[in-house]
Amino acid sequence: MFWMIADKVGRVLAPILIHFLVSNVIGIWFTTGGLHADAAFLTSITAVLVLPLFLWMYKKDCEIQTGSADENRERRSEKRRMRLWDYVFLAVLGTICNMVLTFVLNFVLYHSGLSNEVQEALFGSSFIVQLTGLGIIIPLMEEVLFRGLVYKRLKGYTKNVWAAILGASALFAVYHGNIIQMMFAFPMGILLVILYRKWDSLKAPVTFHAAVNISSVLIAAYTQGLL
Repeated sequence: MFWMIADKVGRVLAPILIHFLVSNVIGIWFTTGGLHADAAFLTSITAVLVLPLFLWMYKKDCEIQTGSADENRERRSEKRRMRLWDYVFLAVLGTICNMVLTFVLNFVLYHSGLSNEVQEALFGSSFIVQLTGLGIIIPLMEEVLFRGLVYKRLKGYTKNVWAAILGASALFAVYHGNIIQMMFAFPMGILLVILYRKWDSLKAPVTFHAAVNISSVLIAAYTQGLL
């Protein structure tokens, strides 16, 4: 029983640990090599490196859970495909949710005296790196990691769907590294899983997540006078 539980926990945490390891190796390599790179660039490089592996792991998980690759293609063809309106709706929803949560967090920061150093470091990069890395590459990688792998594996190990949703969202929040970002990431993680379940496709949470990040980048750039 112990080894069975350990195996399940290991499968859930393995993708997160892989990302953590690659992130630290990249950071050490740049530091020891005397190369200058900001937080957004390093985070984006890590996402680019781990994304192919995570996509392969996600594909294998789907084949194990639902059958062969041919059967998966047949099932996908029978599902309702996302339409243009769906992408527009998710992009608008993501932007609105980001603005609401940002307002709430700024209110908390103002009255608590806390700071969001991680986000400030990420927004200290060049606009192009922020837009492509934070806005597109990282949301894609995080959705494959936390919704495609972590959530789906948790759901496969528990009969309680909400336990899987809350567990995956908690891991998503904790991995962001500080209390301020956790306050933002936990409810966002729950919503991202709900969108994934509703559309039964990673395209839905990726679109929403990208809209959240891109709108954050644009707001930060505007306040900094870059736009």
